[in-house]
Amino acid sequence: MDPWGRGRGPTGYEPCPDLSRAGRRGRRRAGEGADGLRAMASSPAPGASVNLPSELLSPALAYLAVVVVLAVAIQTAIGFGSMLVCVTLGASVWSVPELIPVLIPLSVVQTSYIVARHHRRIAWGLLLRRVLPLMGLGLVVGGALVGASDRPWLRPALGVLVLSLAIRELLRSSAEVVTPPRWASVGALVAAGVVHGIYATGGPLLVWALGRQPLDRGTFRTTLTTVWLILNLVLIGFFVARGQLTEESLLRTTLLLIPMSLGIGLGELLHARVDEDRFRLGVWLVLAVAAVPLVLG
Repeated sequence: MDPWGRGRGPTGYEPCPDLSRAGRRGRRRAGEGADGLRAMASSPAPGASVNLPSELLSPALAYLAVVVVLAVAIQTAIGFGSMLVCVTLGASVWSVPELIPVLIPLSVVQTSYIVARHHRRIAWGLLLRRVLPLMGLGLVVGGALVGASDRPWLRPALGVLVLSLAIRELLRSSAEVVTPPRWASVGALVAAGVVHGIYATGGPLLVWALGRQPLDRGTFRTTLTTVWLILNLVLIGFFVARGQLTEESLLRTTLLLIPMSLGIGLGELLHARVDEDRFRLGVWLVLAVAAVPLVLG
């Protein structure tokens, strides 16, 4: 035996048994690492780096891009609905916790554009004295509920919520005047904040809570858009604290900026030319159909 731990073999020297076993273990680990990298490339884990070409070719992202065009057009036209449409339709291919951190920064960009362009039409009194304090309280509660649970209930609960709202809106007469009593309006505003903290979809409850405010169509739209801008900035703070804003989510958000821009342009045209009541009914019909598979699991 060689004093350096080498034994004679047919070729003169061969590695000692300990080093040979270590080499085999290293090769096995390398093979396992390669398999892991292939799996990550096909289905990246949260927080993992994302390959840009594969992400661009992702069918799920292409589907979400179409949803974003539709959803942003709806919100630009009537003042709410983009997150409701995106989350309801997007939840069929992505989990809700994965989806919302992708969409909220996108919503901030879209709502910033609307607010900057139409800021003179914001009803600041209604916003500061009534809407933001109550919805802000609910937002904190909703954010805490999501952060404190493992969230398997998010998809079916979202489906039940959307289906209930859609049925109510489809059965309600377009001429019906809804003026909720003050106590109900206060409760609905807090509930809207809770729903927004969980799903970022507090719009329908907020619209009901406000009833028939003496606001023209443009002022109503811009005021609601300002609400979403402010609350979604708070949600981004929640995401940062929880580590939900990752390289992966931000890349997807960036790739969806072009569909969002198309949706804004389409929404501005719809706002000026389409009958709003009929348009809303069409939106709720689509949401009702999309909510059914979420409820069924």
